[in-house]
Amino acid sequence: MINYYYDNTAELKPYTHQLEANDDTMPPDNALRIAPEFKDGYCPCEQDGKWVLVKDNREKTAFNIETKDAVKIDYLGELKAGFTLLEPFEFCKWNGKKWVKDKVAENNATIEQNQVMKNSLINQANEKIAILQDIIDLDMQESNEEEQLKQWKKYRILLTRIDVSDTNISFPTKPE
Repeated sequence: MINYYYDNTAELKPYTHQLEANDDTMPPDNALRIAPEFKDGYCPCEQDGKWVLVKDNREKTAFNIETKDAVKIDYLGELKAGFTLLEPFEFCKWNGKKWVKDKVAENNATIEQNQVMKNSLINQANEKIAILQDIIDLDMQESNEEEQLKQWKKYRILLTRIDVSDTNISFPTKPE
C-alpha cells in the first residue's frame, strides 16, 4: 500500500511525493491511497478526496498583453488574466487572441529614426559649412573650397526639405 502525499498548505493541494504505507493504518490528512495520473503540462492536485489534473505552467515565461513584460510563472492553474505564453515581437499589439503587427507603432518608429538621421546629417553639414565659411572669410581657401561650400549649402537645403513622415525617405548624397 502507498500513501500519495499532497501539499495541504497550498491552495490547489498539489502532489508532492509517495511513500510506503502501513497496511493497518489510515492515510494521513495530507495523503490519498489512490495513485494520481500524470500528464505533461499538468500537475495532479487533491480535490474532495480524489486527484484532478491542473494546468501547470510553472517555470514558463508569460507576457503581459498590455506592457509585453515577461514574467516567470510560479503558480499552478490557468494563466492569470492579461497574460499569454505567446512571445511578443517588435512593433506588435495584442488582438485578443495573438500578437499582430502594429503598423502605426512601426511607422512612428520609422518617422522617429528619420528625424534623428535628418538632424544628424544637418549637424554634419552645419559643421562642414562653418569650417568652409571660415576658410573663405579669412581668405585662406585652397582649390575648390568655394565650390565645396556651395555644394554643402545645397545639401543642407535638400536635407531641410525632407519630410520625415515619409517612411520611404531617400536622403540626398553628401558632397565629396
